[in-house]
Amino acid sequence: MKRLFSIFCIFAMLLTSCENNIVEEGSQAIKLTSQEVVSVGCGSSMGFITFDYVNPVEGATVEATANVDWIGGFDYKQMGKIMYNVEQNPLEEKRSGEITVLYNNKLAFTITIKQAENPAPTQKTITDFDLTGKYYGIQSGLYNYYLIFSDLGLDSSNMFSVPNGRYYLVDLFLDEAPADTENVNVPLGTYDFDKSSSGFAGTFTDTYSWYQINDDQGFASSEAQISYEKGQLIIEEGKVTLDVTLYIGDVEERHIVVYEGEYSMINEA
Repeated sequence: MKRLFSIFCIFAMLLTSCENNIVEEGSQAIKLTSQEVVSVGCGSSMGFITFDYVNPVEGATVEATANVDWIGGFDYKQMGKIMYNVEQNPLEEKRSGEITVLYNNKLAFTITIKQAENPAPTQKTITDFDLTGKYYGIQSGLYNYYLIFSDLGLDSSNMFSVPNGRYYLVDLFLDEAPADTENVNVPLGTYDFDKSSSGFAGTFTDTYSWYQINDDQGFASSEAQISYEKGQLIIEEGKVTLDVTLYIGDVEERHIVVYEGEYSMINEA
């Protein structure tokens, strides 16, 4: 990933020692003007390295490489600047990597990237929510099951609009019909959350799956309909478990909702 420049300058040569981050190549020189050590958060981010050329000569090259695979995406579009990307840290400890910049195939300077740890999300296990649901039959070529975990249940219209109610909603699409349409239950199995709502069988989609917190009028603003980041639904004999990760404000939380016993679903097919 090299940037070839062709600029001729007539200003006087400036010479400084390597201790000041200058590397000289004959009458050419390059000097780092940004930080040698950069600290970033645990999320994905973009950064840049800046440097000055002294007497640039046609044919000289600049190239950046990293010693770790989570730093990359080098971009040389702007003269004197190298853009780079840092991926999200999946680890619960800090990590560091180095970017090495070569000037005309000789070591110019090294930048150290220090990334913060990514703490495990706060975990909450909920066992006192009820479970009900609705079966909508075939939707977009798949069988649509809608599960509703709640602390206060549904209102008189079988909607999740009870004042101050809390709901975990699961919009599940399967290629399997219910075994008994008079007593609909979700077939046993493990089903993954599909953040992209691509509509694959065996997934619950982001479009109508979320955690909802109602106000004292039974309404929920868009901010109170909190999307899942990832999740899984596990249907066992006599037990249903919803395991989702979401953000409450800026805090990542993992909610494990466990229901044991029989549950009923309204057949609206």
